[in-house]
Amino acid sequence: MAIAQICLFAAGVAAAGVANAVGSTDKAHSAAVKAVAAGMRVADAVTAATQTIADEAADVNAEARRQARIDAAVKERLDALEQDIRAEVTAEVDGVSDEA
Repeated sequence: MAIAQICLFAAGVAAAGVANAVGSTDKAHSAAVKAVAAGMRVADAVTAATQTIADEAADVNAEARRQARIDAAVKERLDALEQDIRAEVTAEVDGVSDEA
């Protein structure tokens, strides 16, 4: 654990040194600012695209759940109708009529 902390500290020192060097010249500073701005634009575009994908996935999920509820209700009603129809047809086939 201590080695990891030392490595992180060293990386932080190195990053601070690079940032100081970049900030010391106008061209390097300008390039760094442009690079960071471009990176932020890319991050915003990726975030927007990711959100769009997540929204579409949520819509597909909601529609699938809706369709499953519809299918279950239809099956339940068909099962009830089937029992009544089977009883009626069985009575007809067996020669028993509803009028008797």
